[in-house]
Amino acid sequence: MGELYNRAPFVATRDRFTNDKQLTIQHGCFYQADHYPDDHLFVDAEYLRTQYSPDFLLIHPMNIDDTGHKFGLDSSQYRNAARKTDIILSNYLPLWIEQGYQIIVTSDHGMNNDHSHGGILLEERAVPLFVIGDKFSHQAQCTVEQTTLCGTICALLGIDYVDKKICHELLSGDH
Repeated sequence: MGELYNRAPFVATRDRFTNDKQLTIQHGCFYQADHYPDDHLFVDAEYLRTQYSPDFLLIHPMNIDDTGHKFGLDSSQYRNAARKTDIILSNYLPLWIEQGYQIIVTSDHGMNNDHSHGGILLEERAVPLFVIGDKFSHQAQCTVEQTTLCGTICALLGIDYVDKKICHELLSGDH
């Protein structure tokens, strides 16, 4: 993420911990190894949340993806990596909900049994989506395209999204 939005190439000694209001991502804890432990990543995220109170916090764990590439979709390792992240999230979600955060949990892609993704198979393209918070309708009976998440998040944040698709069905009337 740091390379996409702040500067490239990523230089760990310079970019691992970011606190620079001139950068697009002003505060960040970036990792450089796909196997960086997810439990460490969530501690990093909670540090950022409590220290900087960001309006938007993206947490991008890699262990499920890394495990899928090593063992494939239909493996106990892949399922257990997802379970481990579920357990980690269960430690944070009650506090975030209590504090009124709007939470989106999803994936950027699925995985196939050939240990890869990026194709047209359903298991590569269909991913879970969980929305938690009072700004969501919780009544959506639709397929949500990932390309609408950017506009939907912009709407939640009160940011102009005229050139972005939005999934109105996900949002309550109070957003």
